[in-house]
Amino acid sequence: MMRYHHNKVLSFLIIGVIALALSACGSTATNTSGGESTSSQSSPNTSSAADTSTAAVSGPIEIKHELGTIKLDKVPQRIVVMEFSYTDALIKLGVHPIGVADDSDPALFMDAVREKLGDYTSIGSRYEPNIELISSLQPDLIIADLNHHKSVYDQLNGIAPTLVLNDHQADYNGMLSNFSVIAKAVGKEAESKQLIQEHEGKIKALQEKIVNRDLTVLPAVVNPKGFFAHSSHSYSGSFITALGFKDPVTDEVPYPQLSLEQLVETNPQVLFLLPAGDKTIVGEWEKNPLWQKIDAVKNNRVFTVDRKDWALSRGLIGSEKIVDDIVKYLGE
Repeated sequence: MMRYHHNKVLSFLIIGVIALALSACGSTATNTSGGESTSSQSSPNTSSAADTSTAAVSGPIEIKHELGTIKLDKVPQRIVVMEFSYTDALIKLGVHPIGVADDSDPALFMDAVREKLGDYTSIGSRYEPNIELISSLQPDLIIADLNHHKSVYDQLNGIAPTLVLNDHQADYNGMLSNFSVIAKAVGKEAESKQLIQEHEGKIKALQEKIVNRDLTVLPAVVNPKGFFAHSSHSYSGSFITALGFKDPVTDEVPYPQLSLEQLVETNPQVLFLLPAGDKTIVGEWEKNPLWQKIDAVKNNRVFTVDRKDWALSRGLIGSEKIVDDIVKYLGE
């Protein structure tokens, strides 16, 4: 009897040890590293996209997009994004992508986005993304742009379900719509409605600080080769209009290139220049007497702002920074 009793106690001890071991194996270790590293710190075996709040959202998720329909069995955890604006959207939603097409330059992120982004893998240029590298990351969702990535859609969709949005040529309302679609894809639909409501409140509060909105305001990207106006059909141009200003370029093309003569004819009262590089065509135009005929120039209302804030990070975070800049230069 005594021997039987010892064996029985030993059996219970062994079972207890096994249970503890299994419990330890089932726990999840989270690596929360910050900074601006773009090295491949996110390995293919690390899940880093969605935070714990999305775990309560059950699949499947089905979304129609520009090139078809995606079906997700569960909330994606390993997301690769092909535009800066998608990073803006995910960070606002509290979701961290594992791969980003950042044109191999992390300095192109807005400061507010880069601070929260953490570690990710750069997949190269938005125009020529590294397909093999994307595949090696083993994503479970890719978010791409209709204009930039239509030609590689089949390759991307062969790697993971690929959500294609019309982002590059979207106006402000289109951006808000895209934000809602992305939120649905990552199981954050309810949160997105609250965030949009808060965003609209911030915009309205800042808008009230702008005394005079009866102005023609033109944002434009400038580089050594040309002056690219952001028309009322572009993201920043339409946002300017939504704030109560008038964009003097109403071309249906979002980013028409203007000559100096055309700019003089357009005659904006305010110019926001978004330089892509240290030297731009404006340096040459300033030597031309025609430049002085522009109202914005005559009244010292030519302002230089960050392209990454006004043109690349086309999202809620970017929009709020645009209003901050406008208040700074045209506010009380």
